[in-house]
Amino acid sequence: MSANEQASRFSDKHTFTLEEVEEAATIKRSQAPWQSKLVNVTTAHRTLAGRQFIIQQIAYWATVLGLAVAVATTPGQNRASMGTWLVVSFVSWLVRVALFLPTYYVSPAVMAKSVGRKILPLLIIIIACGYWIWTLLLFVGPELTVRELLICAGFITICISMTALWPVTPAAVVIYNVVLWGAFSSILYIRGAAEIPAIIALNLTVIFILWIYIYISVRQVEPQMARSDEADIANEKLRQANKSLKELQEKTQRTLAMRSVFFAGANHDLKQRLHGTKLRFISARAALRPYPEISQALNAVSNEIDSLEEYMGALLEHAKIESLDMEIQLRTIAIQTIFQKLDMQFEKTAQSMGVPLTFRFTKLKIGTDAALLHRILENLISNALKFTRGRVLVTARKSSRGILIQVWDQGPGIKPDAHERIFEAFHQESDNPGSKGYGLGLSIVKLLADGLGYKIKLKSALGRGTCFTVVIPDGFAL
Repeated sequence: MSANEQASRFSDKHTFTLEEVEEAATIKRSQAPWQSKLVNVTTAHRTLAGRQFIIQQIAYWATVLGLAVAVATTPGQNRASMGTWLVVSFVSWLVRVALFLPTYYVSPAVMAKSVGRKILPLLIIIIACGYWIWTLLLFVGPELTVRELLICAGFITICISMTALWPVTPAAVVIYNVVLWGAFSSILYIRGAAEIPAIIALNLTVIFILWIYIYISVRQVEPQMARSDEADIANEKLRQANKSLKELQEKTQRTLAMRSVFFAGANHDLKQRLHGTKLRFISARAALRPYPEISQALNAVSNEIDSLEEYMGALLEHAKIESLDMEIQLRTIAIQTIFQKLDMQFEKTAQSMGVPLTFRFTKLKIGTDAALLHRILENLISNALKFTRGRVLVTARKSSRGILIQVWDQGPGIKPDAHERIFEAFHQESDNPGSKGYGLGLSIVKLLADGLGYKIKLKSALGRGTCFTVVIPDGFAL
């Protein structure tokens, strides 16, 4: 889905775009105050209008049906006028619904620009008031009966639901209530159904009920609704940002998967070609033994190929780890088992370099990927052997931070300002020409440790040596 398609829906409840909501908010801030008295066009007001319109229709039909039953059970009632009134009730209701839909489903930006659409609520109110005035003229008689009481109760219910729309369309609420109760009071007085004191008391009671409703319910909602559009816009922007981030994440994963396939193939091909080249040099060297000078030159080239093979192996391994192509398989293992394998691996190298390499015995067990932890320690020990001027010590112990596996050397130490840089790829801090390396070992250590959830700590003193610590959290200890 494209970015435009993602922005085509403001939310699950809205069918307009985020840009339209922002445009409507801009127009609303610059328009004349009287226009907001006609209709407020924010998304929160729109939601309130839709909910209250449904409540109004329920109240309307409850009043109509109740009045119809009361009139039908009244002796001497004209059936023809009753039928006409029911038809008009249904037709006028359809007209009001038809006029409401364009104000509800039109985009906020269009609604904010169009004064004509803002007048539609007033037109709905005029039709409703005309219908109810005609109903009052038909059914209010000279005495208070069930019909008049049903009309009064129905009007109170309808007006309360209408008053809830005060934040949306204040002008329509005022006109509706004034016309409805003014007409009811006038017809009650004209027909002689109630005296002026009773009518005044009725109107004061209704005014008090509606005022309480506005003050307690509506006025407390207005400040929240005033802020709701900004919150909606911010939430929508966050939602779109999350979608974009998810797409970017998926794209990154696809790219990493492609890189993984590429590096796996490159690793195989390079190894095959280098191996084939080495075999040819071995054959050529055997054939040219009678010619020492040529054989010596071939030996130098063969050594360079060995060095190239080692470098390409380290480079491809770094790229493979960096592409997150690590299948971590945790299992219980004794750290001493890894120490023994490393001791055998580096025994001849340490002897040839004249470096005492010691692994302190440990009984600690952890849940780890043995191959990856072995690779971490292998790089650290290789690095220590390369730079030490004395011995190399490898230990494991338990502390408050977890399991600590430490590799100590007695080398020249590392400058404090280089403690972070040495874990960067291709960075080599030592100026010692004898220190052969590619600057990838510690970078691989850091990548593998991050993948396992371990931390690498460094402590070094210039001229005295360095200690690399692999911090394995308590959760891995057994």
